[in-house]
Amino acid sequence: MKMRILKITTALFLLVTGLYGPLANAVDIKIATLAPNQSQWMQDMRAAGKRIEQKTSGRVKLKFYGGGTQGTEDKVLQKIKIGQLHGGTFSATDFMKQYGAINLYGLPFVFESWEEMRYVRDRMDAKLASGFSDLDFVTFGFAGSFSVVLSNEPISKYADMKGKKVWLPQGDFVSYEAMRRLQLSPVALPVTDVLTGLQTGLLDIAAIPPEIAVALQWHTRVKYVTDMPVAFAMSFLAVSKRAFGRLSDDDQAVVRDELSGVYRNIDSNAPAESANAMEALVNIGIKNVEPQAGQFDELQTIMGEFNREMGVSGAYPIDMYDEMLRYIAEYRNDDK
Repeated sequence: MKMRILKITTALFLLVTGLYGPLANAVDIKIATLAPNQSQWMQDMRAAGKRIEQKTSGRVKLKFYGGGTQGTEDKVLQKIKIGQLHGGTFSATDFMKQYGAINLYGLPFVFESWEEMRYVRDRMDAKLASGFSDLDFVTFGFAGSFSVVLSNEPISKYADMKGKKVWLPQGDFVSYEAMRRLQLSPVALPVTDVLTGLQTGLLDIAAIPPEIAVALQWHTRVKYVTDMPVAFAMSFLAVSKRAFGRLSDDDQAVVRDELSGVYRNIDSNAPAESANAMEALVNIGIKNVEPQAGQFDELQTIMGEFNREMGVSGAYPIDMYDEMLRYIAEYRNDDK
């Protein structure tokens, strides 16, 4: 009797594992982001998540926590470290201390145009992405847009900026020192507090891509926008290498293909999205301020000296900074 029960139990076990074995090894990858739940990013990523689940027969499921429900980026990194989360969306400043090179694109007043930025990125993105492996993260491409100046007083020249209280992300020590060099008063706040800061007068200026300003409703607390490329604000999705390593090679390939495709689309659409957002800001009554002639060149000269000093001090690899400048010079010479 015992032998018969053992055989039946064994048979049932084999049947169940045969039918549901693939699902027994299913991996949930939990990803947190500040992006609002109804944002285009969330829609695109959830669509990619569904395709990944289908292509892996349910072995891989992406779970997204939007709108900052898991806290700011530093909190998300802590949760990834202890395994509560497996990935998140980040800006370059979130990894600045561990990986200074990732901040190169975001140095203030370096790039003059989308075309110039693309020329450099085509030659340096792969090198920057490879550095995340040493941090035990996997990335799927970069996307970004140029920050413009949002303010409650018109900013058309450098003198208009001096003394103003300007927002900076927490932990961005390079931009903090840069703003001090420009004689501004930097105020470090989490993204979630900027709207209140603009409303209460804690902040006079915030530099951010126009499409993000619209998504986060910052435009409801300012009167002017100065369309000048302050800095390239880059974002990316990073998943812990440990969590990603739980996937089979085939499933990893599926995830890489889908998520990299999303980021390629976001990145290629960024110039049009930025232009549309600028148009939307003007249409709702935000006044577009034209920078006075020569102002960008003046700021670029000041920041060029500062950026080199920071590289020499070790904030980022000076050789990579010089490499970036060589590509910029190549582009400008070829464009003449």
